[in-house]
Formats: sequence, structure tokens, C-alpha cells
Amino acid sequence: MQISYQNRTYTLSKKERTVGSEAPAVRAKMLSNETKVIGMMAPKIQVMITLPHIGGFTQALQDILQKYSHKILAYVITSSSLKEAQSITREFDFDEACICVDFQDFANKFGVNMENQLIAKSLFIIDKEGEITYIDILENGENSFDVSAFQHALDEIINQKIKGHTHENWMGA
Repeated sequence: MQISYQNRTYTLSKKERTVGSEAPAVRAKMLSNETKVIGMMAPKIQVMITLPHIGGFTQALQDILQKYSHKILAYVITSSSLKEAQSITREFDFDEACICVDFQDFANKFGVNMENQLIAKSLFIIDKEGEITYIDILENGENSFDVSAFQHALDEIINQKIKGHTHENWMGA
């Protein structure tokens, strides 16, 4: 996939993630200096926002993340500098334990590595079982996310009925 950003075209790494595939586990060092393993199964739905520049984080994204904060784990992975990322944590009152500037491992495993220089602008939603349920990789890194489509997808995943059998079905009631 080709991505354009700041008047240049980048080719994404060969690894491509698809909806329905298992999310990889990634060790990520957060701004808080805490190392977390993100992706895969988790106690809550995970939202991964990747940005070539942290300035692409918007109030509209923050509003959605705050609306669902009790049901999701949100992470921002960026190729911005530490100083730039810290400024966004202050501007949006975003937890430093959820922002990562050490983007290479994530970018490689999720297929959003822009020639080892930047991370593509993308959104991933991963359900509690570790399955990727939504992907939005912008072909132009300077465009904005379709936040209404993102919110709709997040609504659907949060309100999805639990798969599998229920006790009543199992007992033949």
C-alpha cells in the first residue's frame, strides 16, 4: 500500500493486517516509562491510533475516547518526538501511560511502517478476544479520520452480544 505524507510517497511494510485476523502482541514503552504489552487479548476493547505526527490527534478523537473510557483501552502510537508527544498529553489531558513514541515494533507488526521513518495514520479496534474488528489506514497521512465511521464501529463492537453458547442454550431450556 502506498501512503502519501508531506509531499512524499511511502510504501508500507509487507505485513498487512485484516479485519478478522488476530492482533499481534507488541511491547510498547509509554511516555510514562512503563512498558506495556498491547494488542492481543485484553480485559477491554483496545483502540490503537497511529499518527506520523502527534498534531493529527484531534478533539473529535479525544471526545470519542472519553465517551467510552470505561469500556476501552486507548493507545496513541506516534513517530513524533518525545517533546511533541508530551505537549499533546497536556493539551488533551491524555494519560502518558497510553502514548508511545517508540513506534518501530508496533509499526512493523501492524503493517503501518512507512519505510522505517514514520508510522502511517491509522485506527485499529481490537476486541477483548484479540481480534481486529476495524481498520482505517489513511492513504494520505494529512487527511482526517472519518470519526463518524470510527464511532459507529466502536459503538457496534461495544454493544455486540457475547458470542458462543449461553447457559440456557447449553442446558436445553
